[in-house]
Amino acid sequence: MFSIYEKIESDISAYFDSAKHLRNVSNDHLIGVGAVAELERKIADLYAAKHVVCTSSGSTALLSIALAMGLKDSQFITSPLTYGASLASWLILGNQPVFVDVDPQTLTLDASKVAERITHDTVAILAVDIFGNPCDSDALRRVADEFGIFYASDSCQAFGAMRECRAASYAADAIAISFTVGKSICCGEGGAVVTNDSALYERVLWWSQHPLRQKRDIGLHEYNEFAFNARIHPLGAIWANAVFEESLDELRRKQDRCQKAISILNESGFIESIEFEAADIRSSFFGLAVELTEDASVAEVLEHLTASGVGARASIMPLDVIYKNPAFLQQYAHRYRLVKPCLVAERATERRIALTLVE
Repeated sequence: MFSIYEKIESDISAYFDSAKHLRNVSNDHLIGVGAVAELERKIADLYAAKHVVCTSSGSTALLSIALAMGLKDSQFITSPLTYGASLASWLILGNQPVFVDVDPQTLTLDASKVAERITHDTVAILAVDIFGNPCDSDALRRVADEFGIFYASDSCQAFGAMRECRAASYAADAIAISFTVGKSICCGEGGAVVTNDSALYERVLWWSQHPLRQKRDIGLHEYNEFAFNARIHPLGAIWANAVFEESLDELRRKQDRCQKAISILNESGFIESIEFEAADIRSSFFGLAVELTEDASVAEVLEHLTASGVGARASIMPLDVIYKNPAFLQQYAHRYRLVKPCLVAERATERRIALTLVE
C-alpha cells in the first residue's frame, strides 16, 4: 500500500512542478480535460460506456441523474434496504419513493416484484447495488422498457463488481458511483455518472458542470450558468488516477478472499447458502452479509473460518429498512404509503450479520 501513496505524491508533485502548470490544473478541471478526462476514460473503459462525467461525490452524481431525468415531484420505485444518502437527493427534489422488496440472495431490488408496484404515476426505478452486490440489471432493464420509465442505479458500493462478466448495473440509463472512504477506489471524495444515453449525458453536463465544459463537449449556444457545482476536485482526479489500477488489483484479491469465505461457510451449514458463484456474481464486497442458520452462532462461524485459515470479525447488520428510519419518518413520511411490508428486507436486517475479513 505504501507504494500507492508514493505514486500519489509523485503524481501530484508532477502537476505542481511550475506555477504555469498549477494554473493549467485549475483551468483543466473547469473544462473537464487533463486528469479529469483521464479518469473518465478509465471508468468508461471499465464499464464499456460511451459517457462518464466525474462529480464531487456519489451523492452529487445521484442528484445530477435526477435533474437530468427531470425527476421532481415524481414517483419512483426503489429498495428499502439502503443507506439514506442513496435517496436523499431524489427526496429533496420532492419525489415520492415506493419501496419494493429485495432478492434474498443479493439483497438488491427484486425485479420480479417491481412491475406489480408500477402505476401511471411511476417515472423511474432507482436500484441499489447494496454491499457491492450487483442487481439483476437485465431484468430491471426489461421492466423499465416495458413501462417506458427510467432505470437508474446507485452503484456507489459496487465499483469493480461484475455480473455475468458485465459491470454492475451496466444496463441502467445512468449509474452513480463513488470514490470516497471505504469504496473500491478512494480519492478522499469523488464520484461519477456513467451512461450510454447521449441525451441524458448532455443534461447531466447542463445541470452539474461548468459552462466551459458544456460548450466544449456539446456546443451549447445557450449554456447554463445556473448549474450547481458538482465537479470533482482536480486533486481528487489526480489521486484517483494514481491509485486506479492498484485499487482494482486489491479489489480482486478481496473478492477472492470473500468468495473463499463464502465457499467455506456454505459447506459448513452455519449460514443460508450464498450462490454468487453459480449466478456468476462477483460482488465488490463492500460488505459481506450472511444469514445464520437456526442453530448456528456467531462464535461458531468465526471459529470455523479461523480454523479454515480465514480471519474475520462480525458485527450487527449495519442497515435497517428505510421506512423505519427515524430521520426518514420525520422528514418524508408524508411522501410515501407502505402498501406492503418488504418482508425479505426486514428479515435481512433482523437475521443477518456483517463479516469483515482480516489478514
